[in-house]
Amino acid sequence: MNKNLIGLHHITAITSSAPKIFNFMIEILGLHLIKKTVNQDDIRTYHLYFTDDMVKAGTDITFFDFL
Repeated sequence: MNKNLIGLHHITAITSSAPKIFNFMIEILGLHLIKKTVNQDDIRTYHLYFTDDMVKAGTDITFFDFL
């Protein structure tokens, strides 16, 4: 088994404002919303997926929207 870390697939964070994160990721960072699902642990909240133009592993960042 290879135990060397060769990179990250994605990072997940928590936000209290999906609209603010959406605007920041799209307008400021130039990323794209590629997927919007519900959080499987709390279906009242969203799970938002952002990435670059090429959808390369390591460029993904996801957010859980908790108030």
